[in-house]
Amino acid sequence: MTMSVSRWQKYYSGQYQPVAPILMAATAIFSINRLRRQSLINRQKDYLGIASRPDLFRLHQKMNGLLAEGDLNWNSYDYGEGYFYQSYRKIGVTGFRDTEKRVDAMGLMQRVTEKDVFEIGSNAGFLSCQIAAAARSVDACEIAPHLVRIAQEAAAFERISNCRFQSSSFEDFPEQKRYDVVLSFANHSTYDGNTRQPLDEYLAKCRRMLVAGGIFLFESHPPQHEGRSHQEVVDCLAEQFRVEAAEVLTYGTFLDRDRLFVVARGRN
Repeated sequence: MTMSVSRWQKYYSGQYQPVAPILMAATAIFSINRLRRQSLINRQKDYLGIASRPDLFRLHQKMNGLLAEGDLNWNSYDYGEGYFYQSYRKIGVTGFRDTEKRVDAMGLMQRVTEKDVFEIGSNAGFLSCQIAAAARSVDACEIAPHLVRIAQEAAAFERISNCRFQSSSFEDFPEQKRYDVVLSFANHSTYDGNTRQPLDEYLAKCRRMLVAGGIFLFESHPPQHEGRSHQEVVDCLAEQFRVEAAEVLTYGTFLDRDRLFVVARGRN
């Protein structure tokens, strides 16, 4: 179990402990790992925010317990560095990536209104939960079982009934249903090596999962990790889809900025 999980887990296992935010801040000051330091800063903010909310404290107990379980049993790269990769302000999670600003910057609520949506690689499911208020339904797959369980806990807490989370790789996810909108947000390749499909096969499956004329929403990795120029990414997408718009987004945290966002439609 990593220090970022094991050291702080005890502060979620019993009653709220006022000393915890002080220790989190002090540890963050001396952390040389940028993401680890940010995770501690965010964790401190979250912990302070749930001090007067017993219901949220219980939820965070469950979710952090699942993070710890995943750290023990999921032998792969942890995008959250022992913390949450995505934000979800309604349940007091700051996260590395700003889900709320991401939804706004991409116009997701308008794009998914009364649509059947599929999200590839949903992580802790916070983005799926966020857009569920506008969508008709949201199905999501995520390869890490503990993250699926966190998503289910968050959805249950928010009484969201139109989200379904499944523990599966995208490659193994069955093509039994077609969707109005497919979200591929930085999941066409992954740092952890769990993506097995070449890009052309990945995009072809995305296209097959759309209804005729359905919308494909795509987000790239940051430029330093993508391995292709923005134009090369657009050219790859254009082989499978009709690209309607492409822009570089500048919202949110350092992990959000400078990613390419593409709106495309499936070819009939």
